[in-house]
Amino acid sequence: MNQKDNPYFRATNPFVCQGKKQFVTVDDEHQTVRRRIWSSGAILDEIVCPNTSCGCSIDEIAASPSGSWLVTQRHSGQGEWGYDVFRTCPLTRVAGVSAESGYMIEIPRFSDDETRVVGGFGSRWLGGWWAHDDDDLEIPARGGPVTFGFLLTHHLPSHRVDRHELRIELPKAWLPDDPENEIWFGASAIVPDDDAVSMKLYGGVDFKIAEPLPSVIVLPTPHPSGKRVLGR
Repeated sequence: MNQKDNPYFRATNPFVCQGKKQFVTVDDEHQTVRRRIWSSGAILDEIVCPNTSCGCSIDEIAASPSGSWLVTQRHSGQGEWGYDVFRTCPLTRVAGVSAESGYMIEIPRFSDDETRVVGGFGSRWLGGWWAHDDDDLEIPARGGPVTFGFLLTHHLPSHRVDRHELRIELPKAWLPDDPENEIWFGASAIVPDDDAVSMKLYGGVDFKIAEPLPSVIVLPTPHPSGKRVLGR
């Protein structure tokens, strides 16, 4: 399929379903989602998963390791995020968040055993996650506890969703080395495995926390330099 001139086109990696190599695409501005034969692109199943009223649309789509599930990342470009969870066969949207204020940096990831999908999102962006509500991103932090963002754990097949606050005890007068760049950052490279979730934090610091995740996850304290965390 040659879709290089289609700005709406998104596709999963191939997977095996019903004994055939298949993939799923998002094809157009109407958000038509189609399950296809890998070799020919022939359509096997389709549904429409429309944009929300604020314009939150599918920006990325991925299949689980077995191909039984699909997950998307949505964003509006205007400060809203969302995600969808689909059953692949038959192709059905079964859960998700259509639109919510904030931002999601990356598409959520499946655990290898497909018991959960984990992603990260932030609820603030214009002032920087380190900034007081009345301050802009160039003003050093006032110090104290701040919310860096949230992890979202979507359990399968129950579709129970847990939200885990990512909290930091921020040093007074702390400021990122590059505030303009850091403003869009959050927990990234989030990977769930059998007994833990790993991620990258501010300054590219690796962080891992064991399951079960608490409702509030306390993160390492950033170094005053704004480039790393204390003790590393």
